[in-house]
Amino acid sequence: MNIFNRFIFTLFCLLALSTQTLALDFTQATKDTTYILSDTQHTIRVTLDDYAVAFGGGNLFFDENNNQIDSRNFGNNSGVDTGVALPLNVAGMRLTETSHKIWDLTLDSATIAAIKNQGGKRFTIKTYYNSANRIKSLFYGANINDAPSPFMPQRTINFCWESCPVSATLTITSINTFPANEKAASTTHTLVANDTAATFSITEDTSGFFSLSGTHNNTLTFNGTTTNYESTTKSYTVKVKATTGDGDDKNTIQTITVTLVDLNDETPTAITLTGDRTIAENTNTGTELGTLSTTDTDANDTFTYTSSNTKFTIDNNKLKLNTTLDYENATSLNTTITVTDANSHTFDKTFNFTVSDIDDTAPINILLSNVNLIKDQPANTLVGTLSASDVDTNTALTFSVDDATNFKIVNGNELRTNKSITTALGNTININITASDNTNDSAPQPFTIAITTTYIAAPVIAQFSVTQGENKGPLISKDGGEVTVSASAGTGTYTWSSNDFSNTSTSKTFVFNPQSANIGTRTITLKVTAGDFSSERVLKLKLVDTYPNGRTDTNGNGISDSKESGNSNNELPAGTNKKITSPGSTRILPGIMGEDSGQLTLDQLKQYRVANHLSDYTKDTLATGDIYDYIIEGLSATGASTQVIIQLATPIPANAVLRQYSLATGWRNFVVDNNNSIQSKTNTSNICTDTSGTWQTGLITGATCLKLTLKDGGENDADDNHANGVVESTISIATPVVVGGNDDSDDNGDSGSGGGCVYNPNAPARFDTVFILLMTLSAYYLIRRRRRFSH
Repeated sequence: MNIFNRFIFTLFCLLALSTQTLALDFTQATKDTTYILSDTQHTIRVTLDDYAVAFGGGNLFFDENNNQIDSRNFGNNSGVDTGVALPLNVAGMRLTETSHKIWDLTLDSATIAAIKNQGGKRFTIKTYYNSANRIKSLFYGANINDAPSPFMPQRTINFCWESCPVSATLTITSINTFPANEKAASTTHTLVANDTAATFSITEDTSGFFSLSGTHNNTLTFNGTTTNYESTTKSYTVKVKATTGDGDDKNTIQTITVTLVDLNDETPTAITLTGDRTIAENTNTGTELGTLSTTDTDANDTFTYTSSNTKFTIDNNKLKLNTTLDYENATSLNTTITVTDANSHTFDKTFNFTVSDIDDTAPINILLSNVNLIKDQPANTLVGTLSASDVDTNTALTFSVDDATNFKIVNGNELRTNKSITTALGNTININITASDNTNDSAPQPFTIAITTTYIAAPVIAQFSVTQGENKGPLISKDGGEVTVSASAGTGTYTWSSNDFSNTSTSKTFVFNPQSANIGTRTITLKVTAGDFSSERVLKLKLVDTYPNGRTDTNGNGISDSKESGNSNNELPAGTNKKITSPGSTRILPGIMGEDSGQLTLDQLKQYRVANHLSDYTKDTLATGDIYDYIIEGLSATGASTQVIIQLATPIPANAVLRQYSLATGWRNFVVDNNNSIQSKTNTSNICTDTSGTWQTGLITGATCLKLTLKDGGENDADDNHANGVVESTISIATPVVVGGNDDSDDNGDSGSGGGCVYNPNAPARFDTVFILLMTLSAYYLIRRRRRFSH
């Protein structure tokens, strides 16, 4: 039975010293297994799994550097257990020998001496003999059927003599990972090997952050100054070698990993706020406006928020309103939010909010431009024009009168007679007027209409002059000191009042300091009373923070001297090399909406309305051409007519219509009657006041000069039709929109006989809607038709 092809050795611990042997399991004996021998313990006990014979001579011994020691024999090979006589066939020798399962192999003195001569620290034995020898193995088993006896396979066993360590393999016993704070200057780690004589070195450091120092280089330092946890690399490795000599068991390498620790060292970089940036006025205090959040390379960081504006509070990252907002006091507001993280890093961001207007205020301050009516005038006679103040509506106000027998409201704001009034001189009619913005109604306001037999002229408020220090004109500044307004209005009782300035006066001058007033258009009202009749005029001033540096206005007409070629009182610049002229006995000024010119842009008109919270009556200005805005003062009497001549920036187009504008009612057609007329002409000199050219009635196509006759207090007087010796006028030449192949039309905007359709800017709103629909359908039809023919 071939039972010796493999040997099974049971590993035993060191036997009792009395036996003076080492028990070995050859199957587990590798180069990494070390057994200690000495002068008193140099016998190796080997246990086999079956019977075999030991041959002790000619074994191969090697020192620790793998150099062969002189061949020596085990001095004594003795079986320990009961032997059994078994046949052998070794190298052609046939014999019978006593075989054992347990053998004691004792090194003889010559072998021990040779080992000691080589230093005695460590040596190996290879269980194969030299291949040239006849005996090639340490153990042989019994032969079977006269076959060669099997020998033990190759084994290599390590031995140490006396002082060799129990474990000859060098290892690094310190941990192979440690933490380091990001951006830290240095973090150290102590290296420990199982042999204190080991010296350390770095074999691989791709980051360049590691270094060694100290005894045997056992202090590993990680320099993390340039590391950042927020980058993609969050750990670094280094390979460290420990060594005590040249053999494999005297060198070892360990990979050490440094894991970065995230610090709260980053400043927040952004603040976001959810929600809308528009806040409706009268929104309840405590209303949540949005949630705040912060961008920070903050893992698990905490944030606190503060608001620079006390009109806001912040609760649990929620921005809340801390006051009730009023659109009429402020249309916008902002706050700077500061976020602070747990390490006191801060970041600021300003958030802007718009306050939206809601119609929560009823109209106030109803005004009627005239309260005098001549007896026996026919029905539909204009008494006066109504206006009112409403700070929070963009829609036209409507008016109603409680005396429907005698009066009616026409065109939205005109108080007219409903029949001929025959009451005698000195009699009056009391009425109540109510204004509505279609949401809120004003309180009824009483008016007394005086009935006279003939027209009696009221006092003329001929001229205002405004001075502030060395400056003249209606442009004043908050930091310029006291302002003095003087009036030229003849004999009478003077009453000054203002909603913008707290002062009052009954003399010919009105003095105030604008320092605490809001910038923008500010007004002062003068009422002059003579007997039973009075005139009223509103002076509009432009208030700025600081008067423009170097600006002068010698004649005080509101235009900088640098914008005027002269200082004639009855001439007004109106565009490049253009002017507006009034009669020599009058004074002409630019309207309050423009700047340094009698020519007004559509943007200036719109900006003025927005800045002064006025209703938007500019909606039909898409058909409006050049706009002119001016004031003529110094008329000979209240109710008198005057003329104005305008050098037009653009020649009059075909089918044009003259439009007039009022801040109270918006755009409508210029009224032509016995007191108001339109004339135009073309002249080659481009000087409209000379004798060249012939004035013709109406708007003449291609004309470059326009002459208007305007009645103080008439329907084209834009100061609410006050008969006060002053005419305010804003006019434009509008171009009708033509649809179809015929553009013939008359001055009223009606379509001509050719079937064309002309836009009438004075038509009701429903006409506009139908007109736009017809235009769209016509255009669509033409496009379809052209495409069909093109194919």
